[in-house]
This record gives sequence, structure tokens and C-alpha cells, in this order.
Amino acid sequence: MRFGVTYAALLANLVVTLEAFLLTKNLLILLVAIPIHGVCALLCARDPRYFELLLLWGKTRLVAYFESLRLWRGASYSPLILDLPDRHGRRRARDATAVVWPQLAARR
Repeated sequence: MRFGVTYAALLANLVVTLEAFLLTKNLLILLVAIPIHGVCALLCARDPRYFELLLLWGKTRLVAYFESLRLWRGASYSPLILDLPDRHGRRRARDATAVVWPQLAARR
């Protein structure tokens, strides 16, 4: 840890600040690093691994989300309909073909 934040937070602060500086070409924009550092310090005070967990989430769950979005054209890992239980814990009585092939079940 450096200056109350982890290296990942320090790197994220540096990237955001320098990108803003390159876009605006104004030296005063470098002062934006101070409030960003304060927010990062508050997050790291609550959980020191916050930014490491955020990076891990981005490397695993976010990639899987976009891959399933590309494959299924939606944010799902399966093309099947979920039959979740209601508030009493019961599922609706449905035929298995109605879930997999709705057109076949409609002809019956």
C-alpha cells in the first residue's frame, strides 16, 4: 500500500487522471487526482482488497457476460426458460416440452 491505497487503486487513479489531462491539455486537471485518491482511500479503508476483487470480477464475470451476450444475443447462459418457484416454493406445473419447444406445446 502507498499513501493509504493499494497499488491497483493508485494505478487506476493515475490512469484516470492522466487520461483526463491528455484530453483537456490543462495542468489544473491534475488536481482531480486528490478527490479520486480520497475516494479510493475510503474504499480501501473499508476493504483493502476492493480493487483486486474488482479486477478479478472484470477478468471472470464480465468476460463471461459478454461472451454469452455474443453467443445467445442476450445476457443468459442457457436458452431455456427459468421456471423459478413462487413465494410458496412451488413451481408451475408445466410439461417439459412446453419449456423447450413452445411451438410444439401450443399445437396440443
